[in-house]
Amino acid sequence: MLIDDVKGALAALKTEMQEDRRIKSGADLNVGDIVYQNMDRSDGLVLNKGYDDRLKYFVIVGKNSKGDAIGLCLINSDLDFYRNVPAMQRFQYILKAEDYKGVLTKDSRLDCAQLFPMKAKKSVAVRAEHVGHLTAEDEAKVLPLVASCGFINAHMRKVYRIGQK
Repeated sequence: MLIDDVKGALAALKTEMQEDRRIKSGADLNVGDIVYQNMDRSDGLVLNKGYDDRLKYFVIVGKNSKGDAIGLCLINSDLDFYRNVPAMQRFQYILKAEDYKGVLTKDSRLDCAQLFPMKAKKSVAVRAEHVGHLTAEDEAKVLPLVASCGFINAHMRKVYRIGQK
């Protein structure tokens, strides 16, 4: 059955919901938040197949002391990406789709082996959306995993206060 939306009420509601989730300042970005944002090579992404940018989900795992920059880890749907790289595979954390309804359509991995630094103003400029937050259980496991990762240098962990109370 097709719903007739002559007055555009559904489109208006969708726009309103997106606006409510919009990142408006660095204060809107907190450790454990899940953000949906357009990213490109300048953010550190490796892009192929002719893409100049991609919409990506990521989790904020750290924030600098001024609150104007974040450290993030990307969410990827390819669970087997590091299958042949055991050292990296150790730092892949599985996020269950059932725990993140409306965000994940299938189980995905949080790549805790790579930290991407980003200025908070970038998220504001590209109209990023706050789409969720890690469950308490996942947050309690992810943050120590990132803090223990030797692929992320000590200076970056210090700048983004990762593993610090």
